[in-house]
Amino acid sequence: MEHAYAQFLHLLAEHAGWALAVVFLAAFLEAVAVVGTFVPGSTILFVAGALVGTGALNLGWLFVCAIAGAVCGDGISYWIGHRYRDTIACRWPFSTHPSILEGGRQYFAKHGALSVVTARFFAPLRAIVPVVAGMLGMTPARFYTMNVVSALLWALAHILPGVVFGASIELAGAVSFRLVTVMAMLIVALWVSVRVVRVVLDHARNWANASRAALMQWARRQEGKIGHVVLRMFDPAHPVMGSLFALSVLVVLAAAIFFSVFAGVVSGAPLVQVDLSAYRYLQSIRSPWADAFFSVLATLGTVPTLATLVATTTLLMAYERRWRTIAYWLTAVVFSQMLIIVIQLSVLRVAPGHAGSDIYTFPSNHVAATVTIYGFLAFLLTRRVGRFQGVAVTVVSTGIIVAVAFAGLYLGRFALSDALGGAAFAVVWVAIAGVFAVWKHPDPPPSRPHLPAVVLAMIGLSVAWQASSSVSSNAASETPPSVPIAVTEAKWADSVWKTFPCYRSDMVGDRREPITVQWASDPSQLAAQLESRGWTEGTRLTTRSLLSLVSPDVSAMSLPVLPKLNNGIPSTLVFTRSHDMRDERDVLRFWPTGYAVEGHDGNPPAPIWLGSLVHERLLRPSWPFNILRPDKRMEPLITERGQPAGWRALEVSRDTGCNGVPVNLLSSDVRQPPAAANKK
Repeated sequence: MEHAYAQFLHLLAEHAGWALAVVFLAAFLEAVAVVGTFVPGSTILFVAGALVGTGALNLGWLFVCAIAGAVCGDGISYWIGHRYRDTIACRWPFSTHPSILEGGRQYFAKHGALSVVTARFFAPLRAIVPVVAGMLGMTPARFYTMNVVSALLWALAHILPGVVFGASIELAGAVSFRLVTVMAMLIVALWVSVRVVRVVLDHARNWANASRAALMQWARRQEGKIGHVVLRMFDPAHPVMGSLFALSVLVVLAAAIFFSVFAGVVSGAPLVQVDLSAYRYLQSIRSPWADAFFSVLATLGTVPTLATLVATTTLLMAYERRWRTIAYWLTAVVFSQMLIIVIQLSVLRVAPGHAGSDIYTFPSNHVAATVTIYGFLAFLLTRRVGRFQGVAVTVVSTGIIVAVAFAGLYLGRFALSDALGGAAFAVVWVAIAGVFAVWKHPDPPPSRPHLPAVVLAMIGLSVAWQASSSVSSNAASETPPSVPIAVTEAKWADSVWKTFPCYRSDMVGDRREPITVQWASDPSQLAAQLESRGWTEGTRLTTRSLLSLVSPDVSAMSLPVLPKLNNGIPSTLVFTRSHDMRDERDVLRFWPTGYAVEGHDGNPPAPIWLGSLVHERLLRPSWPFNILRPDKRMEPLITERGQPAGWRALEVSRDTGCNGVPVNLLSSDVRQPPAAANKK
């Protein structure tokens, strides 16, 4: 099987036509009725786009194959609907699941020919709407016009992000790895937020429908006033009651999240350690281009932008004479900010890395104000537009809130728990304001389909106006990098080494492998000394090394060495050493300490690095995914491989080691002063 798999990979590398055929088939099957529900065509297109970014596929031919497959698949579905229009409802699976066909009918009746374009982006409707279009007699010319347009937009939306991702991976290195990391974190945060909102809303809707049906059955059996009130509250003829119920549940959930985070911050739970680790990690991947990008992104939540939105919404509500809605919203904004100030003064929590500051950050009033204003604005807009526009407004608002929160985390303005607490606190007030607004104005407001575009344009103008000044102010406010604390070699060997941790800690503070090496050296000298002892620089994250993760015949040394975190700081220097067994390797990772050993003869101080040495073994049973697992076997750091190098070790004895683990103090200085030599 491994041999066949290797041959398959070789064919894909040598013949790109196979990959294009797979793309055509995936796009075709995803658009075919019933079958398309189980085909991950969107994922395959993204992966193919990544191969374009690495130079393995041609972008033009990829677009042709994807569009052709999508058009042919929709055409088959349209023909099935047209050919069996009178009997398709009686055929499987529509006979056993009539709701599938009925959902397509309702969507087509509401959006008409445009549904052929928009339905392709929704998995449940993608393969059903063309069938309905054929059943209801849509002309072939009109259908195929919309079909080609939808296929083009669908291909662009899935292939181009993959191209960008593949190009970023191809450029992986010291700087581009930061690019990939920041992009991946932002994309994952947005994707997770949208998915969580969608899953929660779907489950809440299903649960609400089932609960409403059960309550109405119970209420019909009651003869008193309680039964009459329950029937009126949950009657489908009064959908506003369902909105009130959903908003009330949202208040309870958001309040539970806020008090959970609040308890964790006050008690010093592992969440606080996660705050510190996340701060250190984000600070370690900062770069000038990312600072400028997130400074601009942060303007989405600045006072001028939020004030513009408040003024716009206030004018809109005044035009509609909804004075109480204005009062609810402004009360939610002002009163929530006042309560946040009270909580901040009681908790007295400052952001990580800003000890001694008089600016308290839990819960974050910046995130709270952003959630309150964008959240209530989204609530008002979704009541004034159609379903499709309402979904777009919700997604865009969620994305803006996540972007503002992540920008603040990246720039170190508040911690993760500050953002979570501020967001949950604001959701409570938004939901309460929404309850009062719906209660006092249950009738649907006038439709304003162009209002979201106007609001988006005003946000864009506000961001453009503040962009340059935001970048300049952020650059001016940046603190200069801290200078390492210089100590003498004797002081390091006598006491300073004991102040460093004995074990590597993960994001939540749990102890991992022991830190057995402390090395005072310039990075280039450290690398040279290790190379003379048989060590090499760890394999970097590139397209080739990523593909080796699924290769059936690969050595442990060919697999990428992933940087591990120590209290949120990724390993800066990584080295590997091979073994006689090609499935094994040693990995040596180093982290900075903020200390340095004073140099001799006018040489600059040598930074002190903390290093952990692990032995990794390749697990073949995990194929087709090659996974390296560390084991308890500990190889000696210094062996007889290679030629002796000009360096010496100050070894701390096992009895006085770090929690029973011996620590090697190493230096690349060749002088060996008598006061510090061979300390035991």
